[in-house]
Amino acid sequence: MDVTRTIVSIMGLEDKETKDNSPKANMRKIMRIFAKTPVALAAFYRSRKGKKIIPPKKNLSFSENFFHMCFGKVPNKDIVKAFDVSLILYAEHSFNVSTFTARTITSSLSDVHGAITGAIASLKGPLHGGANEEVMHMMNKIKKPENALKWINKTLDNKDVVMGFGHRVYKSGDSRVPTMREYFGKVAKIKKDKKFEKIYDIVEKVMIERKNIHPNVDYPTGPTYHLMGFDTDFFTPIFVLSRITGWSAHIMEQYAANKLIRPLSKYSGAKHRRVIRLNQR
Repeated sequence: MDVTRTIVSIMGLEDKETKDNSPKANMRKIMRIFAKTPVALAAFYRSRKGKKIIPPKKNLSFSENFFHMCFGKVPNKDIVKAFDVSLILYAEHSFNVSTFTARTITSSLSDVHGAITGAIASLKGPLHGGANEEVMHMMNKIKKPENALKWINKTLDNKDVVMGFGHRVYKSGDSRVPTMREYFGKVAKIKKDKKFEKIYDIVEKVMIERKNIHPNVDYPTGPTYHLMGFDTDFFTPIFVLSRITGWSAHIMEQYAANKLIRPLSKYSGAKHRRVIRLNQR
């Protein structure tokens, strides 16, 4: 995520239109960010493994190109479709923390690159982004389906957090989950690896029965990206590749009818505070 954030920031440094906030210039900048970020991210994916950087191909789609640039080949069309679906589901999600960050930055009439860089910094925080990665770490701890029932019950008994469940808005279930769960199953079938699906079903069943807490979209997405071959710490950067579109839509909307976002705070401390003398501090 540090690399992803820096990629966009550097683009702002190099873009000749960075200071031009007109609608046409902003659209051009947004398209460049959307196009260049996956190329730079895939280059980092390759370089950190000591492999040669692969340039994009004009005849490939957005998702096909990302697979090509990361792995040197385009997978089964159904896997590409599953990746497409995940990006669509991640693309926009109302006034979450990162989107609000982007709009707040935009409201000061700062530039598009700065707003998206700030949004990525916000998404990096573990209370917002990274849940799909944590789901995969959790499944790796469980290791096999035979361990899942004991693991989830012990975790709940200890009152520990179970990643990939619950949502501040969707109290009765995330509407994106059924679609992503379907494609998770399709990828698992293609890869002939049902282990994570079995763990998924056991943990989900216990969470609903014991806590009445339903999974969010990160729960099926994490293991899906794992089966596709991506490193776990790339799951949230992939989220960014998609959410750039949602953030950009909010940024454009904010510019179109802008008013500085200036929240107020209410002091709730002591009415009177004694000033400590300098020599006593």
